[in-house]
Parts: sequence; C-alpha cells; structure tokens
Amino acid sequence: MIRSFKMFPKEHGKEPYPFLIYLLFPVIGAFFMEGINRMITIFFIVSFVAIFRQSYWRNSYFTYICMQAIIIGYWAYLLSPMFLWFSAFSTNLLVSVSAKKRLTGIGIYVAIVIAISLMKSYEPIQIMLSSLPIIINGFNVYTIVATRKWRESQQRLEKANDTIDELIKQQERQRIGRDLHDTLGQKLSMITLKTELAEKLLHPDPSKASVELKEVISISRATLKQMRELVEDLETESLEDELTAGRQHLESAGIQTNVYAHSIQMNRAYEKIAVMATRELVTNVVKHSHATCCSIHVERTTEGVTIRVEDDGIGFKDAVPNYGMLGLQGRIDLINGTIDWNSNRTGTIVQIHVPIPQGV
Repeated sequence: MIRSFKMFPKEHGKEPYPFLIYLLFPVIGAFFMEGINRMITIFFIVSFVAIFRQSYWRNSYFTYICMQAIIIGYWAYLLSPMFLWFSAFSTNLLVSVSAKKRLTGIGIYVAIVIAISLMKSYEPIQIMLSSLPIIINGFNVYTIVATRKWRESQQRLEKANDTIDELIKQQERQRIGRDLHDTLGQKLSMITLKTELAEKLLHPDPSKASVELKEVISISRATLKQMRELVEDLETESLEDELTAGRQHLESAGIQTNVYAHSIQMNRAYEKIAVMATRELVTNVVKHSHATCCSIHVERTTEGVTIRVEDDGIGFKDAVPNYGMLGLQGRIDLINGTIDWNSNRTGTIVQIHVPIPQGV
C-alpha cells in the first residue's frame, strides 16, 4: 500500500503554511542572481523548506535550529539583513528544546549578526537594526514558554481541585453512612421492636399496647426530623448562605449571635470545605455548649480563609473525639489546613484555617 505524502502532521492543521509565504523573498532574490550564487540560493531554499517540514515531524529540534540559522545567515549576508526576520521560523523549535539549548540557539543567531556586522563593516545603527529581529523573536520565544508553563500550572491546579472535590465527596459518603447506621438505623430498630411488642400486648393489655404505639409515633417523628436534617446537610450552599443559615440556627436555639464576615470569593472546591467547617462548628455550639452568646468571624486573606467561632458556654474536655469534629479534622487535613481550639468553663474558641493556593 502506497502511503500518501503529507507536508505537515495533521494535528497542526493549516498553522505551518502561512510561514511558507515568506519564502517568496529569497525566491525573488534568486531570480535576480546569476551563476553559482543562484544555485546556492536555490539549494538553500529547498533545504530550508525540507528542514522546516522535518521540524514538525522529528524530535531533533536543536539540529534543525542550527541548520535554519546557517541558511538564514547566508541569505542575510548575501541578499539583505532583513532576512534575519526569518529567525521567526525557529520559534516553534526553540520553544520545544531545553532551556540550555534554547539559550544556545538564540546565541547562534546573535553570533551570526555579529559576524555579518563585522564582515560588512556595519555602522552602529545598522547593527541595531540587524539585531532587532533576533531580540524580538527571542522575546517571543520566552513569552510562549512562560505562557505554556502558566497553562500547565493551571491544568495541574484544576486537577488538584478535582481530586480534592472527589475526596470531599468520598468523606461525605462515609459520614452519611455513619449517620444512617448510628442514628436512623438505631431508631428504626427501636420502632420495629416496639411495634412487635405492641402487637403482642394488643389483646391481653390494650392500654400498654397504646403506650408502646405512642412511643413508636414519637420515635418515628424524631427519625423523620433527623432524616430532614441529613438531607439539608447534603445541600452545600455558598459560604455566605451558610453563615446566614448558621445565624438562624443559633438564634432559634436561643443563642444570641453576631456574624462578622466580608465579601468572600473562592474556588468552589475550597468553599465546600469552608461551608462544612462552619456548619460543623455551629452544630457543636447548639448541641453541646449550653451557650447564650456566640460570634462567628470569617476572614479571607492572601493565604486562605480563617473561620473562628466563639461561645460563652460550659467548655469541653477531649474536644475532637467527643464533639463530632473528627470528620471535620479529616476534611481539613485533605488540604493541609489547621484547626485549633481553646476551651474552659467560661467558653470555647475554635479556629479553622483553610489554605487556598495563589490564583484560586
């Protein structure tokens, strides 16, 4: 089977072809030459096109950079220093090599400019004009390199955010499983036992059966309430909405609440962690602190978000294991965050720092 000829790889599309238009200049120059100069120029034109094509197919970029530089230097010496603008053809190659080879490649072009300037005894202004193409193309090369590195860092950051998001979901699934097992599972077992007991007492002792059924109704209502709380807990809101909901939750429990927070903007993955942290801390105050006053401070800095919750409750001992903060500690650990607390009989202060990388 005969393979069809392709000038450039398919994935590059039409990108390389506009560069070939610039070859009209040396072609026109060759038309006005005679003898050996015309033959050499035509040979270099064909060689240049071949090298330019191969630069898209092969990985020997530095070799092609050197060959292009020699041909461009010949044209610049023989025809006009304006041909040094053809150094732009080497841009895609210089971007693809290592930093050391990139600097060497640009150095070759600089050496060509110096050699032509000496051989033709250029004036300072001519040297400056001859150097301008190399300076501009060198700047373009390093601009493209910096842009590529920035894009790669953004892609890595997005990948890291996706990983954190997935780990958060995994931890939430585990937490939901524990809640269902420890709370709803226990209540449903009690409902089953009491219903069976009421069935047995229905004929011999209807009054006791009635008591058991009333307890079943009470337990089922409590279970329904817990189920609703669990569903509401799954709905991750913005941090601003969570602060509003936290204030309402505290005030409905009879706790005077003050919230201090400025406008906060952050990546969604990190905001989820901040929302969960705020929710967990507010829940702990309502369930365990017996406080009358609570204040919530949220501050965004260049390093991350700091959440501080203070109450005037009874304090606690062995804080993390006994007050439902193990899950929160696990989430904070995922992003190398910190959690600190100070508790005594006059109240508790819990502070959480959610670090956020630059640009998030």
